[in-house]
Amino acid sequence: MVELVAKRYGSALFELAVETNQVEFFKEQLQWIKDVFHEEKDFTNLLNHPKVIADDKIAMIENVFEGKVSKEILGLLVVSIKKGRASNLLDIIDYCINEIDDYEGNAKAYVTSATSLTDKQIDDIKKRLEETTSKKIILKLNVDESLIGGLIIRIGDRIVDNSIRGKIEAISKELYAI
Repeated sequence: MVELVAKRYGSALFELAVETNQVEFFKEQLQWIKDVFHEEKDFTNLLNHPKVIADDKIAMIENVFEGKVSKEILGLLVVSIKKGRASNLLDIIDYCINEIDDYEGNAKAYVTSATSLTDKQIDDIKKRLEETTSKKIILKLNVDESLIGGLIIRIGDRIVDNSIRGKIEAISKELYAI
């Protein structure tokens, strides 16, 4: 259900951004709103609280974002709250940002490694992924020492697990299957 809501509202906003030739402008504003939601947990909790009435939520949204974001984006936030979709706002924003990235030929790659990567390793990974996908890659790096070694790379719904932990788990499954 959440994905359907995010797709419906996010697609509408994306289409509006394309129609009005404001794709990059919308992306910047949506990223800023997303940052506000992540940084201001109390604000986000109030928007999602079931005992706070919709009119109060709308007043908070207008107070925080009016004059700082386009009227179209503010309108989307208000409509989402009126329709009882306050808890889906981040999903809607993420969906729209992903649509814009795809439209611009960008792809986010989430790279998890056992240790911090050097600048050269990062550049090599980025270059290889750009060659493979024919898209401009935006890397999101994460360190997870439990991998022991190697990498896990996720782009969209594709995952490549080349970690030692992943290989050990695969061998373990094979042994248990015997």
